Amino acid sequence: MTRALLNIVIVGYLIVLVSNHYALADSAETSSADLAKLQSTAIEFCKLQRLNAPLPPRPFTTDQCSVWLDGDWQTCCIEHDFAYWCGGSTKQRAHADNQLKRCVKAKGHPVMGNIMRLGVRLGGHSIWPLPWRWGYGWAWPDDGS
Repeated sequence: MTRALLNIVIVGYLIVLVSNHYALADSAETSSADLAKLQSTAIEFCKLQRLNAPLPPRPFTTDQCSVWLDGDWQTCCIEHDFAYWCGGSTKQRAHADNQLKRCVKAKGHPVMGNIMRLGVRLGGHSIWPLPWRWGYGWAWPDDGS
């Protein structure tokens, strides 16, 4: 009984989280020039990561810091989204998560950087069929590796 209740709570929470994720084009605060620049930057990042491998078939999206507090670290989250959209190896994921931590720390928030790294290590794994998972530019369960 307790396990069933826990599963219901987890599924409900995930539904709420998924409903909060939006595509770049849905952000009223982002200009079309900014959207194009982010799309272009994500593609260039991914080309460097993947070398001659194909790019993700889905367009790049970001919600900045998925289900997380706003702060002066939003650019860190967008850069992290470039890597998560692209996907790749587990080593590349670990590097992206460590880079997020370093970026947030460089903004003057070392504790927050550690917490955020732990959060993406747990909640961003490609096993979860979530829109912010590792390799979200690919149809789940593919992660681009």
